[in-house]
Amino acid sequence: MQEKKQDLSDMQVKIRKRIIATVLIILILIIILASLQCSFGRENYVSDKDFNSIIIKNDIGAEFKIKKEKNYDYKITSYKDTDGEKYIEINVEDNLSITCNRTPIEPNKNYRLSIVMKNHNSNPLFLYSFWKDSITESRNYTLAGENGNPPISETQEIHQDWVTFTEMFKAEEKESFIRISISSNSGVFYFKSISIEEITDNGSS
Repeated sequence: MQEKKQDLSDMQVKIRKRIIATVLIILILIIILASLQCSFGRENYVSDKDFNSIIIKNDIGAEFKIKKEKNYDYKITSYKDTDGEKYIEINVEDNLSITCNRTPIEPNKNYRLSIVMKNHNSNPLFLYSFWKDSITESRNYTLAGENGNPPISETQEIHQDWVTFTEMFKAEEKESFIRISISSNSGVFYFKSISIEEITDNGSS
């Protein structure tokens, strides 16, 4: 009887070890797949010095890149206005996708996202989302607009003069990353500046 109990106990230990090993393998596979997804999802995105030159403040160290592949045709041209201030023209032939990958932020801190732009005849959208980790999105927003299918925003309206769009947000508990993206169909629009600032308790950056 004791031998049977011992055999049963040994079998239970082996089963537990196998379960633990299986769970560990599954977790490792999930991490690998998430890493590959982030990698492959950005393989056709390239940095553009003219675009990055109008990011005047970047407290989170976001690195913006632009999609380069078939049906994503655009031209970015840099200019200076009469006051000598730089701005860029983005002329989109088909589609445009600009994004920064999930960028670390600190929970419970306040940030201000601001863009200065004008829109000639395009429909640019500026989206941002919060992530608990590399695969779990917690919130998403449309700058100066509303989420939906598709989202809508004041940035899509025609603006022949420079317009500033600003939103404040707070990273919630357990939110570790933010992702920011800009998309547009064909047309022309302009950026003078983009800034992402950390805001202190007294409102200063």
